[in-house]
Amino acid sequence: MSNIPNILTILRILLIPVFVLLFIEGFYLAAVIIFFISVSTDFFDGYLAKKLNSKSDLGRVLDPLADKLTIISVLLLLIFAGIIPGFIAGIFLFRELFILVGGLLAYVLKIDIIRATILGKTAIFLLYAAVISALLDSIFFDMRNVDLVLFYIAIPLNIISGADYFIKAVRHNRHSVN
Repeated sequence: MSNIPNILTILRILLIPVFVLLFIEGFYLAAVIIFFISVSTDFFDGYLAKKLNSKSDLGRVLDPLADKLTIISVLLLLIFAGIIPGFIAGIFLFRELFILVGGLLAYVLKIDIIRATILGKTAIFLLYAAVISALLDSIFFDMRNVDLVLFYIAIPLNIISGADYFIKAVRHNRHSVN
């Protein structure tokens, strides 16, 4: 576990309760900063794993788990705070829970977990951008339309990428078994 990408992933998991606590206590700007740091570690851990050739089985499990726990936590907070409509968050929550349960099931059954695609990375980037925009909007700005535009672009992209991920995972594992 001593490689840098895994340390960044573990840091991302540890930042979740910090973000939640800051948000609940009303320290919104600090919460946004922590969320931004968390999102940044998500991009850096993958980059460094490739660059330093330090990919690991632990990282292949922890990274998507950290992603799902982070986005699920922030979406639930945004719903409860009334910052975004429940139906918008519900769509993303369904996708994240579906992939989380599928990934855990694949891990338990020792089925290959496929890598994220550029479509999935783009979808999650747009979701992160929409979340950050919504958080900043709740603190400083009146940019509700920007938030909604980003969410409405991210919704179909996340649905398509979730379906694409599922189809590729089934095909990959069907061919591995044969």
